[in-house]
Amino acid sequence: MFSRREKPLPVAVLKPDQRVQAEEAESPGIMLGQDVYWTPERLPNGHIVAIGASGSGKTQTLKAIAYELHRTYSAMQLVIIDFHGDQNLQGEVCYPLHMSSSYGVNPLYINLDPEGGGPNLQAIAVAATLKKALQMGPVQEGLLLEVLGDCYQHKGIIQNNESTWAKEPPNFADLQAEIEQRVKEGCKDSAKLKLKLNATFAYGIFNRPAFLLEHRLVRVDLCKLPPELGAIAAESLAKYLMDTHRLLGEVEGKIPRTYLFIDEAKEMAKSPALDRIIADGRKYGLNLVLASQSERHLSADVLGNAATKIVLPVDQVEVKKVAAKFRFAEQKVAALLPLTALCRFGKHAEQVEILPYYQRIEQWEGQENVE
Repeated sequence: MFSRREKPLPVAVLKPDQRVQAEEAESPGIMLGQDVYWTPERLPNGHIVAIGASGSGKTQTLKAIAYELHRTYSAMQLVIIDFHGDQNLQGEVCYPLHMSSSYGVNPLYINLDPEGGGPNLQAIAVAATLKKALQMGPVQEGLLLEVLGDCYQHKGIIQNNESTWAKEPPNFADLQAEIEQRVKEGCKDSAKLKLKLNATFAYGIFNRPAFLLEHRLVRVDLCKLPPELGAIAAESLAKYLMDTHRLLGEVEGKIPRTYLFIDEAKEMAKSPALDRIIADGRKYGLNLVLASQSERHLSADVLGNAATKIVLPVDQVEVKKVAAKFRFAEQKVAALLPLTALCRFGKHAEQVEILPYYQRIEQWEGQENVE
């Protein structure tokens, strides 16, 4: 996703000092509320799945967890994909993506993994993402694969020549130019493909220089993008994080390098990148916090691979299914009030009154003023 002239992720963030990591391993973890603590390194994995209807306190809960992770684990990076523009945190570096932003995302970056990278596989992944987001047919998907292959070749990037993968990749401006050239040559299918991609080209976020993931707390604000373009950007970012973490190799211990937060799981339904993170991210130091308003947006694989599950108040029509999926008593789920959660940590379960983010900020600022 990032230009080859830019550092993909900072070494200081992704390769934490082992002494610091050992000290942090002794931490009691994150206080969710009252005397209930969540300690990711003591669980099979650090993934979290959370569910809660509008007004349940889900946003405040997610922000509280992210805020405390940032405070507690000094060597950890947090990346927040924000579809609604309400996940802002104190101390963050925010990149809002919209029509006039000076930076963007490049889905055509090259994964440098010798065993699973190169332009051909990236073209397949991008075509699949665009097909799902823009509801393309098989003919358009096939043509898009061909066009993407030509874009990489024009940049001198060849699948069977790994030394070329480090060259600057094409972006969607190159894709647009290639399609328009084919339209001029009389290709009717290319004209149809251009119509399908016109809105994507018009916003320009996939044409611009990519922002750097060099800070410990990064929020990517997608609220001003159409849902389809936001989904493409989010999928590209999630895939990039997984690819770069695989290149860094497996982590020692259970404290991850990075946490990826995503509210509104429905915006990334059936995401290949999230499936890879939830299944394999732990061993490479990449953990996922995935939240939704409805149980319908959470697959069995996601629920099965997340050691921590948080249930906040849900719509009454969903109580029975949520209780069954999350393995809580139906009457307990039905009785939940805002900012009251049923939490399962591996095999252990607790009910907790969540201390919301805004109260944590007030307490922390009060302590600083006293000191």
